[in-house]
Amino acid sequence: MAKTNWQYGEIVTEEDFNQLGQEMNEATAGLAVLEEQIGEAEQISKAYTDQQIQLVTATGIPKLVTYSYVLAAQQDQTDFEIPLETFVKETDTVTVAQNSTVLSTERYSIIDPKTVRLAEGVNIGTEIFIQVWKNVPIGPDGAISAAVLANDTVTESKMADEMKKDIPGGVAGYDTFATHLADFTQQIPYAVTAGSANAYTASTTPALPALVAGVAIAVKIHAANTGAATLNWNGKGAKSIKNPDGMAVASGDLASGGIYTLRYDGTNFILQGKGEVKLTGNAGDAQVLNGYTYYNTDPKTKRTGTMPSNSSQTATLQITGSAKPTKVVPAGYSPGGTITAELAAALASKILSGNTIGGVAGTAVDVTVMTAGDAAFYDSGANTSQTGTTGSRNSPLKIYARTINGASGIVRVKFDFAQIYGSGTANVIIYKNGIAVGTERQKNSSSYTTFTEDIEFVSGDTIAIYGWMDSGPGTSSVKHFKLCCAIPVTTASA
Repeated sequence: MAKTNWQYGEIVTEEDFNQLGQEMNEATAGLAVLEEQIGEAEQISKAYTDQQIQLVTATGIPKLVTYSYVLAAQQDQTDFEIPLETFVKETDTVTVAQNSTVLSTERYSIIDPKTVRLAEGVNIGTEIFIQVWKNVPIGPDGAISAAVLANDTVTESKMADEMKKDIPGGVAGYDTFATHLADFTQQIPYAVTAGSANAYTASTTPALPALVAGVAIAVKIHAANTGAATLNWNGKGAKSIKNPDGMAVASGDLASGGIYTLRYDGTNFILQGKGEVKLTGNAGDAQVLNGYTYYNTDPKTKRTGTMPSNSSQTATLQITGSAKPTKVVPAGYSPGGTITAELAAALASKILSGNTIGGVAGTAVDVTVMTAGDAAFYDSGANTSQTGTTGSRNSPLKIYARTINGASGIVRVKFDFAQIYGSGTANVIIYKNGIAVGTERQKNSSSYTTFTEDIEFVSGDTIAIYGWMDSGPGTSSVKHFKLCCAIPVTTASA
């Protein structure tokens, strides 16, 4: 390389002249090569442009664009990346110069995807000039990059039509789709509200062209409302937000972070998808169990019941006479229970024998349908019933008793009587309704004697036999205490 840093007074040698001449010759040769390459590039570009013109209809003619770059080399560097992002090896033309020398194509090559490779490495600081001649391919198989288009190269309408071709239905389909996008009644845009808690604003892109009946918007509420609220969409004016029933939203209807769909009815924004629940309950707190919650007519007010909760109501009511037993059930709720009514056992004599009423088996004898005679309609049986070992005429002990129901008349009483224990005298007598009415009978032996008496009665009378001992320990025994049919006699017989 010829010396360039000459100082005043230095002597130019023959070698310096030779070096300078050689570089001038190389530069001249390089210029010739560059001119040749430029000519070739122009021919290639012209041919390519002519080819593209055949593909152009109403788009206009693409212009030839060039890009120039200056890169500083490192020591012995051979590979240099082309900075152009849209470089295409197959269609773009590249020229390379080293310092001021244009290199022939034998001294470099283009390596995929976009690298210039020198045949020999260069010294550090060497400037490598790279120029890219770029044609803009268009047409059915071409592509257009905005980065390489000159102004007015392709008409805007043509580019739009080219893009529309990829939409289903082509240009017509695109136009239909664009119309749909601009129709805010057919789609629902989304926005996060701003403004205050009750005076909301919303902004969408594209902007709402006009606030007309039917348009809808989905909004995410940034702050819960505290009362009646409005929405101003894209500055078209604040409009009230109302429930489907036409009532203004109440405090808390629009929760912070909640997403709500609103549709404009021409006057107000109506909350969508909010079915208003109409409650018509008539329960009061006293009708709902204490501690349980409910709603009656206000769906926003939870109420709590006050009805007392009672324990199980269980009781047994016993009828002992004419009085009516009762059980007081406290007001309120009860989980259940059983109230049982029964007759007192003492009422057995009031119930016909063979019948059980209220849990009590009857012992009363009914002679209404019996035929007069000696046949017994009650017999205590052969088993002996004993009195106690003590007793007196004034305090006898009851051995048997029966109540007689039916028509009034005379009943014949028959019984077998003996003194089976002790040395004293055994005594028995017939009673009616607790009063002695029969003949006193005595025995001081263990052999049984049969006695008979006819006793006048009315329905409901109780006929009994009582016994006692005159002295000492002993036992009066009665068996086969019988009540026989009513008979038409009026005097007792023995």
